[in-house]
Amino acid sequence: MAQDILDSLIKIAPLIQDMIPVDCTIGITDREKYIYYLPGQEINLGNLAGKPIPEGGGMYKAIKTEKIIDAVLPKEVYGVPFKSRSLPLREKSGNVVGGLALGLSLKSQGAVMDIAQVVASSTQQTSATIKGLASSAQQLADIQNILETLGKEVVEQVKKTDTILGFIHDVANTSNLLGLSAAIEAARAGENGKGFSVVADEIRKMSVKNTQAVKEIKEILATINNTALLMIEKVINTAAFSEEQAAATQEISAAMHELANSAEKLEEVARIK
Repeated sequence: MAQDILDSLIKIAPLIQDMIPVDCTIGITDREKYIYYLPGQEINLGNLAGKPIPEGGGMYKAIKTEKIIDAVLPKEVYGVPFKSRSLPLREKSGNVVGGLALGLSLKSQGAVMDIAQVVASSTQQTSATIKGLASSAQQLADIQNILETLGKEVVEQVKKTDTILGFIHDVANTSNLLGLSAAIEAARAGENGKGFSVVADEIRKMSVKNTQAVKEIKEILATINNTALLMIEKVINTAAFSEEQAAATQEISAAMHELANSAEKLEEVARIK
């Protein structure tokens, strides 16, 4: 009876192999040794027929415990990663008369998992880089906002100097009038007004110099004001671009994060426990 069960399995083993869509290998044993072995295209454990069942292996445990035993063997063991399932074979009385082992290739799933790991690693690194760029762009935008504020402050301070320069200009005009008046009075005084005439000339010279200085200062301040206004305009334009760049990099970062999550899920799906 036991031998009939084993012989029947041996006959249909090639059909079982053909029905499985991935590369697989099939082994059949009695309670002590392999009585049949059908290698796969890549999974080939050698000529097992007639060899004793290795102690500690999946088939050995399945027969001893009378339970199904699953195991995953890495490619370092036989050159090809595969998952094995060993199940005890029972006759009608319930006694275990042997075992059936099926090995399924995990080569394709291993390749998918390797790709998923590479994608996950690459996307994580890219995501980190983009986050850094987004942070730098935001920092640049913050700095440009500060520069814009400082530029406006410069313009305001330049405007305040107009009042001071106006006062100095008025003083210069008044001094010039006083100098003219003093010169006229000195001329009337004749010989007695010579000393006063010298003072009047110096006042007029000082007034002319003050007027010229005020003119030059106004020109310089006008240049500063125009430059500051141009700087503000450029900063505003650049700040707007930086804000757009920061927003774009944040969107890309979010997309890369989603891609990294998808790659991790793909890796989990490809991994067979």
